Amino acid sequence: MKLNDEAKVGLMITISFTVFIVLVAVLAKITISRSGYSLRVYFSFLNDLRVGAPVKIAGGIKIGYVKTITQSGEKTEVNVWIEKKYALVKNTKFAIFTSGLIGEKYVNVFVPPSSDVEEFLMDGDKIYGLDPASFDQMMMTFQSFMQDESGGQVLAEIFQNSKKFVGNLNKIADENRYDIRQSIISAKEMIASLNFQSKIMMGNVNRFSKNMADLSEKNKDDINITLRNLSETSTNLNRIVFRIEKGRGTLGRLLNEEDIYNNLKDASISAKDLFRQLKQDPSKLFFRTQN
Repeated sequence: MKLNDEAKVGLMITISFTVFIVLVAVLAKITISRSGYSLRVYFSFLNDLRVGAPVKIAGGIKIGYVKTITQSGEKTEVNVWIEKKYALVKNTKFAIFTSGLIGEKYVNVFVPPSSDVEEFLMDGDKIYGLDPASFDQMMMTFQSFMQDESGGQVLAEIFQNSKKFVGNLNKIADENRYDIRQSIISAKEMIASLNFQSKIMMGNVNRFSKNMADLSEKNKDDINITLRNLSETSTNLNRIVFRIEKGRGTLGRLLNEEDIYNNLKDASISAKDLFRQLKQDPSKLFFRTQN
């Protein structure tokens, strides 16, 4: 069976309405399933707090929201709903804060340090919140202070002292104008001298670097030859030391064979003794020669 256009429109409306009812029921069930408790917080000034504003701990964790706002005598009653899992002690403080400079308003909860004996807030309890300081209130306080006789006197003294301070500064500047001018001139001269000296120094450094580069370039061949000679000399010295350590050659045998070393030592001692005797009595040499 084919449906006409009116039947199709009616069917679409029925389906949409059914989906809407189901969504409302689901959301209502979720809201009802979230258990919690309500508190009545009283403020003298709300600073544009609205229904639905969040309730946060330490300005970050959302634990509830503002349900209703009603006037109760001189105070304004703010009914806040708190999730059940967040138990608040009796001396918890409530205040109205602003997110950023011009952000939304919210109720901030200050939880005091824990103690041994604690009583918790229950559903329906009354709490007196901390009233926020608005800019208008501060201006009114300042205005009332200025209108008071003592406030006007204090402000007049402040202006008078400021005037004296500025006058003293001008007087000091006038009295020391020459010294200040000379100090500025000296500072300028010193800076100019430093700039000149730094330019000369940089020129000398550049010339020295260039001379060293030219010298290295001109004597590059001689330097390479010298380095090769030093390398060959080092190699030869290593060979000589190796041969001496192994006892090769006359010097090697002399240093490594103990008998030769002892004989040379005895001969040296005998020669020293002979020279000592001849020094004491030179005739012994002549006498031995005749014999």
